[in-house]
Amino acid sequence: METLLLRNEGETADGRELKGAAMRARLRAATEELIAEVGVNAASAAAIAQRCGVSRGAMLHHYPTRDDLIIDTAAHFWRRARDIVATLADDMSAGRTDVATFVDRLYEGVFRANALVTMLDLMVSGRDTRVGEAVNQILTDLFRSYEDLGVQAFEVSGLPPERIRVVITLIVATLRGLRIQDNIHRDEARVRDVLAMLVDAVQTILAKESDAAPKPRAGTTRRRP
Repeated sequence: METLLLRNEGETADGRELKGAAMRARLRAATEELIAEVGVNAASAAAIAQRCGVSRGAMLHHYPTRDDLIIDTAAHFWRRARDIVATLADDMSAGRTDVATFVDRLYEGVFRANALVTMLDLMVSGRDTRVGEAVNQILTDLFRSYEDLGVQAFEVSGLPPERIRVVITLIVATLRGLRIQDNIHRDEARVRDVLAMLVDAVQTILAKESDAAPKPRAGTTRRRP
């Protein structure tokens, strides 16, 4: 009987944990959507709770303050975005994907998410606040990881790491600007044209700089960065 009680208590605890995780995920999703739609200042705790379909008390049970919820939403976005980029880097370095697929999946999986607009709005509107400082650090870490993973993804091109970082900056800056423009005026045909032009530019740069890069001497191997 004692063993059964312990097992049931464990199952109940696990069940509560799963329900709590599911509720936090719903609250983060509602936060992303609301800030993307109305901006951070209008995304009050009451509005987020209403969007999520829960009471404000239920929300505060999981996040004592609105700032806690917003910061956790930003941190979750960082983890999700980094996982996507890490998978893309693995596929690129292993030859399982090409530049066009890399750019398209990066845009669709990371930059087109509501969270990106949310994060940028938080960084600008929340400047010099606890939320703004936290989001700024999260995005700084995220873009640094883009560069590091980009070196892994494009090292087969033969370019030195410092030049690959420039290429990654070009890709990220273009996709970020395209997402902001698309948020202001949605035009899918223009998005596709810009992505195609970006792919052409990156392929041209990689080919040109790879041809110009010094080739390793016979019997030597290139060091991994």
